[in-house]
Amino acid sequence: MDPRRARELPVPADAQTDARMFMLGGDTIRAVKVIVDATGYDLRQARDIVYALVYDIDVPKGS
Repeated sequence: MDPRRARELPVPADAQTDARMFMLGGDTIRAVKVIVDATGYDLRQARDIVYALVYDIDVPKGS
């Protein structure tokens, strides 16, 4: 896992908000699913993104 890789992966703002909410609630699997569904990224990329969101690493906004 390397949340810093998420700085290169754009994610829609609403998916970032939802994933952060699930992560803060302790539901990592659901957070990863939100990212995969919104972006089509693989599981490794989605996991990097959800941890970046929790660690306040900037994830670019995409559509």
